[in-house]
Amino acid sequence: MARTGVDVRAKSIRVTFTLNGKQERHTLIVNGMPLPPSPANLKYAERLAAEIREKVRLGQFSLVEYFPAAGDTQAQTSVGTQMDNWLKAQRIEESTRAGYSSGVKFWKEASCDDNGTPLGGLAVRGLKTRHILTAIAARPELTGKTINNYVQVLREAMELAVTDGELKENPVAKIQPAKHQKAPPDPFTRDEADKIVADMAAKHPGQAANFVEFWMWTGMRTSEIFGLRWANVDLASSSVLVAEAVVRGVQKDNTKTNTARTVKLNSVALAAITRQKQHTFLAGDFVFNDPRYSTPWVDERAFRRSYWTPTLKRLGIRYRRPYNMRHTYATIMLMAGMNHSFCAKQLGHSVEMFQRTYSKWIDGQQDDAEMGRLEAALSPSYPQKQIKAP
Repeated sequence: MARTGVDVRAKSIRVTFTLNGKQERHTLIVNGMPLPPSPANLKYAERLAAEIREKVRLGQFSLVEYFPAAGDTQAQTSVGTQMDNWLKAQRIEESTRAGYSSGVKFWKEASCDDNGTPLGGLAVRGLKTRHILTAIAARPELTGKTINNYVQVLREAMELAVTDGELKENPVAKIQPAKHQKAPPDPFTRDEADKIVADMAAKHPGQAANFVEFWMWTGMRTSEIFGLRWANVDLASSSVLVAEAVVRGVQKDNTKTNTARTVKLNSVALAAITRQKQHTFLAGDFVFNDPRYSTPWVDERAFRRSYWTPTLKRLGIRYRRPYNMRHTYATIMLMAGMNHSFCAKQLGHSVEMFQRTYSKWIDGQQDDAEMGRLEAALSPSYPQKQIKAP
């Protein structure tokens, strides 16, 4: 009877299988001696051969583990180890590293088959496109944007394996981007904005109230307002220089766009930062501190938990992130009819980015203007068809 994957010799048994396109033949050795071909040993060899074929299929097979005498020439790096090595080799900002780490964690733990096999445990050479698609399909709650971010991390890690000669081609290359639509800005209405500022002033007078009012009426990014220093504030000219940022508690000497800009302060923002002087000006460092500890803000989560979320809940306002104060200021400027170039400069956008981001409000103004022309044409002087009374 033919035995799949088992080659019976006169005084020994060989197991045969294909690994990386190469036919492998290895004699079973026990206590330094070839295993004799007895009926029991042959059954064992068949089970072993089947086990090896399955591990090769899953990309989990290590030659040295089963056949130490063969040496470690076929030992393979796991996907998880490859991703860790790739991440260590990146020269990136801490905020970017945190995002990449999330992707690495996802792939190391993701199930790549019906048995729940972790993708991170597969050998790099055993990683197949089907494994990646299976892992993605198992997490339907993930957004398209998140999936694309995770896939990009895996793609770059495997591309490094190609560069290093561990892979001939990247198994992630054929993964198509997930479809997703960027969420549009969701600003607060002017009435909501006024209520938030007023409630903060009533419930948390002082630093927290100043912080929110200044944020609402300058539209600065979270990292920028956290990193604002008194050295970059010019009250005489009603302006601040946005040149630094704080991201995940790390001070950066540049902004998100790597371009410093001057933000002109309107009367409301100027009043808020002027009031703030009594709290932090003499220290000569950051403008806004966490009033609970008199230390600089380092994490938006602390602000949301202690001040922002309770305020919106108390007012019955639908929850939006503090970042939406930036969108609120942008749309208020547009509704005031301000020049797009000036608005974009205030927010640190290019004009094209500004118009693309806030096209809904820009188009709305144009739509109203066009409808106004139609309404003018429908004035009493416009000829209308007379309808006879019944």
